Amino acid sequence: MTDQDKTINNTDNKADKAVAAAGESHAPVAAFPREAKRFVWLALVSLTLTILAWILGGYSAIAAIITSAAAIVTGAFALKSHRHGVRNTAITSIIAAAALLVVISAFCIVIYIGLKSV
Repeated sequence: MTDQDKTINNTDNKADKAVAAAGESHAPVAAFPREAKRFVWLALVSLTLTILAWILGGYSAIAAIITSAAAIVTGAFALKSHRHGVRNTAITSIIAAAALLVVISAFCIVIYIGLKSV
């Protein structure tokens, strides 16, 4: 083994020796930074608002439209999550709320505007 190989393969560097001399140990570094739990709560609130909007759809169209719009907004904020389960929940909630919003809005437009013109 040559002197050049010894310097290339040398695993003891000065920084490691300084840390060992100071008595400090290397702290394990997490593979991924910890994500805020607010994304999970936003996805669950969005899902709850979507279910509530579907229930309200049988009683009040305006309340269902407002609740589904709120579910879409909270679901959109939950999409910033890095976890697939949270994002999939948010996407499902957004799609369900948007479908309800489109159907009830179209129904209201046809009923209110269509019948007023007759």
